[in-house]
Amino acid sequence: MGLQEIVTVLETYRGREKTLRTVQYGLLLLTPLAKENTRTALQTVSSQFGMARVILRLFDDLPMLQYSWSCIRSTKGKDTFLRCLELTNIAVDQLYFPLEHIAWARDMKVLKGNSASLWHASLLLWGLSLVLTIVRSLRHIYSMKQQTKENTTEERDRVDAMYKAELLTVIMQAANLLNALNWMPRRPWTKPF
Repeated sequence: MGLQEIVTVLETYRGREKTLRTVQYGLLLLTPLAKENTRTALQTVSSQFGMARVILRLFDDLPMLQYSWSCIRSTKGKDTFLRCLELTNIAVDQLYFPLEHIAWARDMKVLKGNSASLWHASLLLWGLSLVLTIVRSLRHIYSMKQQTKENTTEERDRVDAMYKAELLTVIMQAANLLNALNWMPRRPWTKPF
């Protein structure tokens, strides 16, 4: 990847977000392998990258609202189950942002109160959103499998590309869901046997 490609990625919001997330999680992955005196530094830098992502999300409200509105308008005509999934997902996503903003404001002492319950609630909303996205993508995959039987070769190629994109979405969201579960404060798999 050349310098121009890196600049092109970093000039976009999504490119910066993905880069920050990759560095943050990469540092977390390296932390257990590092020497004792380096671990704290890696955790601190990783935490700062995470905070940069939270601050960037402070500006997501209007774009998310516009995206949600376009999704609401485009869900008309879809099957009822898929429409319910998408509308529920939109509602969950719209609840996530204010909770995260209030939690952040409490951490920064802009608002009074403890932020722990809000961070936990926003984490649960994130997990629910991921589950809804996975179910929605699986529903799309099921629908495409049904359509493939009666399509022409050209249409099958187009549906196959859409199928692969939905499958990739399932894999990515499942990985994110594992990450969300790992951030939960009370994880059953961390208790000693």
